[in-house]
Amino acid sequence: MKVVYHKFVQKDLDDAWCYYEDTTEGLGDRFFDEFLTVIDPIQRYPRHWPPTDKGRRVAQFSRFPYKLLYRIEPERVKVLVVRHQKRSPA
Repeated sequence: MKVVYHKFVQKDLDDAWCYYEDTTEGLGDRFFDEFLTVIDPIQRYPRHWPPTDKGRRVAQFSRFPYKLLYRIEPERVKVLVVRHQKRSPA
């Protein structure tokens, strides 16, 4: 299924990448690799993760404290946000 991204997802990824890269060289790239690892099964099996009460689905990163929220739409999956698990949504 086609995956599209909310306009702010790139900023979410850039901010996280910069944070990890500033911490340890190469860690930002490992974060991005993890993101791609999470996206792949969403693209192939978008209904694998159960919907929340708002109809969104949440996929957890395994090596970083991040989660990805997405919604299944007709003909596509829309990634809504990539968020740190401990941060307030605001």
